[in-house]
Amino acid sequence: MDQIEINGLRVMARHGYTKEEKIMEQEFEIDVILDCSLEKAIETDQVENTVECGELMKLITQTLKEEPYLLIEKAAQKLIEKIFDFSPIIYGIELTLKKTQNGILADFDSVGVRLVRTR
Repeated sequence: MDQIEINGLRVMARHGYTKEEKIMEQEFEIDVILDCSLEKAIETDQVENTVECGELMKLITQTLKEEPYLLIEKAAQKLIEKIFDFSPIIYGIELTLKKTQNGILADFDSVGVRLVRTR
């Protein structure tokens, strides 16, 4: 199984159910593992036969900023749907979406969700 990874993509966006979370942007961190066949990309050395990560990161950023959700679970699922639509060579996604800032009065690095989906 071949995989492409994007780790630590940071995006400022508004997701959450508290009044403060709806008003102020917070930092989100995204890790994505894409299951895909990279044989053709390896054989041809052509970008059109792989997942163009720069464009995918733009899509992830745009998607997180577009529509606010109460739950990061919903935001993560929306990201997965957009990523599947982005490239037909992707057949599995493991996506972790973390909030590194939150209204919780505790000392922590992040809170988040990890979703694993296949098609």
